Amino acid sequence: MKKQSWILLLLVIAAFTLPLFAAEPKLPKVEILGKEYYYHEIKKGESLYGIAKQYGWDLNELVRLNPNTTSEMEKGARLYYPIGKETVVAEPEETSIEDSVSYEPISHVVKKGETVYSISRQYNIPLETIYASHPQAKYGIKAGETIVIQQSPQTVNGKYLFYVIKSGDTLYSLAKKYKTTIEDILKANPGVSQNNFRIGDTVRIAVNSNSQRTHTELVEEERVASIDSYKVKKDDTWKSIAKNTGVTEEVLKNANEDVRSPKKNEVINVPVIETVQVEKQTVDVDPRELESGGIEEIYDSVHNVNSEVKVLEEVKIALLSDEPTSKKDLEFARGFLIALEGMKDSPYKINFKIIDGRGSTESVINNLDDFEPNLIVATADKAFPAFLADYGNTNNVEIVNVFDVKNELYEDNPSMVQLLPSSAYFNEQIADRIYEEYGDRELILVGRADENDGIAELLIPKFDSSKVKKVSLSALSDYTVTDNGSYLIYAYPSKKEEVSDVMRGVVNLKENAVVAPINVIGRQSWVTFIETLGDKFSEAGVIIPARLWLDSDSREGKRFNEQYAKMFDGTPIKSFPNFAASGYDVAKYFIPSTAKNGGDFNKGFSNIDGESLQTDIRLQRVNNWGGFFNPSGYLLKFRPGGYVDKDLIR
Repeated sequence: MKKQSWILLLLVIAAFTLPLFAAEPKLPKVEILGKEYYYHEIKKGESLYGIAKQYGWDLNELVRLNPNTTSEMEKGARLYYPIGKETVVAEPEETSIEDSVSYEPISHVVKKGETVYSISRQYNIPLETIYASHPQAKYGIKAGETIVIQQSPQTVNGKYLFYVIKSGDTLYSLAKKYKTTIEDILKANPGVSQNNFRIGDTVRIAVNSNSQRTHTELVEEERVASIDSYKVKKDDTWKSIAKNTGVTEEVLKNANEDVRSPKKNEVINVPVIETVQVEKQTVDVDPRELESGGIEEIYDSVHNVNSEVKVLEEVKIALLSDEPTSKKDLEFARGFLIALEGMKDSPYKINFKIIDGRGSTESVINNLDDFEPNLIVATADKAFPAFLADYGNTNNVEIVNVFDVKNELYEDNPSMVQLLPSSAYFNEQIADRIYEEYGDRELILVGRADENDGIAELLIPKFDSSKVKKVSLSALSDYTVTDNGSYLIYAYPSKKEEVSDVMRGVVNLKENAVVAPINVIGRQSWVTFIETLGDKFSEAGVIIPARLWLDSDSREGKRFNEQYAKMFDGTPIKSFPNFAASGYDVAKYFIPSTAKNGGDFNKGFSNIDGESLQTDIRLQRVNNWGGFFNPSGYLLKFRPGGYVDKDLIR
């Protein structure tokens, strides 16, 4: 193609596309009845077509709004055109939340026990998304670090976006902002109520939930049919102009706010108002959203509770027994019954039922449906039944997982209560506490390393490498220690015979350095050796990490054993944990809590009367859409004389 032809083609394209992309006209503006208009003063020789082409205006709209100029283009007369019309080429489609929402990044501060995996589950994003912005996270994360979660339509993908509550936000304003309802926000965030809607908390919002109900109705609406100009004559007043134009004084004054009184030769805007019927889509507002009592009513409906009920008249507990004939479940049920005996004078009725968890999913659910419990306690110690968690979530019933420490369902299921700290959380808090107390000592690693020892994995890197020594079990007795030193021995062995060898080696070291501080960190399984090796533990200064522990010689332990003997003519089976004590602690904590909260655990939990036997329960919510977990653990510190200090960690 010749060069001249190319230039001609480009000029033709520019001529056709210019109106669509024209810059904003440099014209004066005027506001008439709440809407802004451009106005152009006609010059000699101009035409409507030429003016429309010059500014990229729609000719039909220009003619409609200025009907009196079509027959005579008088020099100095004004032409009006609504602002926002010049580049409109099609009616805009209805926008969705994804079209209008700004996807703000979330700064997540890592908590103890959290992993990259658990954070990715919490925010429903792939691991790769976190690794992309935090490559170092591939090698682990630490409590206190900040992980920035980048949000976009792709990461949200039609599910939830996350929002950090800011000053001035309310449930109502958030619902309107994201085109949803208070009810849907409460459903997505079971931990939220109007009473704990706090600045800085993160909530999740369902994207395109379409929960806002709308209806179309025919309404009458006043609009500017056209705009004319009127040149003020001598002795004209608002009253005379109104009479001459047929427009009320009020409309004239509103359309000419900058004119205090008409002056000769001044140009006055004269809008012609018409009433038209238009279809209007209106959002149906739930009147309950507009008042505090109504929001509480919505909350009650979502959580299946009655806020007016302060104390339940009846607490119905279902004990889902994993293996009803096992020693674990039999003992747990007995401990539960001992606690119930002590609560027989409570102001509320207690209804207790044991359900065989060995049946089919259908039979278990049918049993639960027939009983309609306020609370379900499950004794599975591994492979916690996911269907039970789903049942609790669907029916707004709290599910207490008593024994399974590998369960992760509580992370994003609001019905779940994780009674024992998960392995990741427990290991981290124990490692932190040990280093906090003994980090200035020389660390001696004894025996063959165990790759499954999560505490050692976290503890060792905290120490300066020059202070970390390794020694075999057989060489421990010959390790050189001095009175001027201080030592922390981390023992890997878990078999009873090897643990005894560790104790002998430590005693020898203490004899060689009488005044040197020496302590031994034992494995969690060592608690099972306390009855036979307890004296040696005291002599060696052993420290054992434990999630729970019953001191049978304590006042509470002795009283519990007496109650057990009275009801069941015997003594609790010696086990770790003490299953009967676990049943007792769970009943003593959760039954009063359920009663006092009216069945609404979102209001918090009540401490049991007096000390627990072996489990310190201080529940926390994971986040506003997840369940509860108990962060408490212990360091059992053995000291001379057979004494054991139960050092609580949380």
